[in-house]
Amino acid sequence: MFTKNADESIRALAEVALIAQIRRWLGAVAPSSPQGMGDDCAVVDWPKGMKQILTTDSLSYGQHFDDSVSAHDAGAKLIKRNLSDIAAMGGRPGEALLNLLSGGDLQTDWLAAFFDGICDACQEYDLTIVGGDISTLPNGQFTAVLSLTGYSEKTPLLRKGAQAGDALYVTGTLGGSLLKKHYNFKPRLTEGQWLAQSMACSALMDITDGLAKDLRELIPDGCAAYLELSKIPLSDAAHQCANTSGQSAMEHAFCDGEDYELLLAVKNDTKLDIFERQWRQKFPSTPLSQIGQIRKSISKAPYIDSQSNEAMPWIKGFEHLIDP
Repeated sequence: MFTKNADESIRALAEVALIAQIRRWLGAVAPSSPQGMGDDCAVVDWPKGMKQILTTDSLSYGQHFDDSVSAHDAGAKLIKRNLSDIAAMGGRPGEALLNLLSGGDLQTDWLAAFFDGICDACQEYDLTIVGGDISTLPNGQFTAVLSLTGYSEKTPLLRKGAQAGDALYVTGTLGGSLLKKHYNFKPRLTEGQWLAQSMACSALMDITDGLAKDLRELIPDGCAAYLELSKIPLSDAAHQCANTSGQSAMEHAFCDGEDYELLLAVKNDTKLDIFERQWRQKFPSTPLSQIGQIRKSISKAPYIDSQSNEAMPWIKGFEHLIDP
């Protein structure tokens, strides 16, 4: 990724040539001015009647990926982790701005493969890069930041809105993301859009810091999540991690993070059998699991085992700004 050979580094290109090269790497996913690169700002039109939504996310070497992840997969991850935020509000992606912060010793070939991953993800999800910026970091460091616009036909789904009696669901399986899923995943865009249109969903978010941390965002004051542990969908990777970590597969499902699955509350007046049948018909390859219910509670514990009625021990997921 980084090189001591100056001729192989982005420093050899210098800024103007590097920007020109990035335009060539991005190709069709980077329109020209005024709709894209080439001026101080890009000029874009909003679809009529749509609500605009905005998100931003970063990807740092040593934090979000390492040398075990290919440059292509790292580039795709940057795009998909932002798209997962759009999915979590039931939106559709719009245009994106890409900022690169890097040491001058970054290999040009590595960066070319990184942009290949960006292009592939942009083409798959019909996304355009309309501008950005380049800045310098010390050698050996690399961060990419994507700011993404999106649109929603309906009022965007929020984390807050659930009430006592609402059912809790997750898509896919949870845990063990470090065994590849943290970059090898599909953002649940069409699923999120369907939930926004169904009017059955009261709250929605994506799981990035772990179920233990993220679920708390959905629980209203004076309530707790009563969970059925047997229904929490554990991934094969969670079981694999448990074989060597000394932790249970369930703990991995609660605490690992970067699952990029949807976590949702369904309104308490919804006929759940009909809701689940409609889901299976629409998304036969995306599992949906009811994992519990929001109930009134006088306990300070956010999560209760519905079978034993005892507080659950896993209440912390990934925390930023804290040393591991």
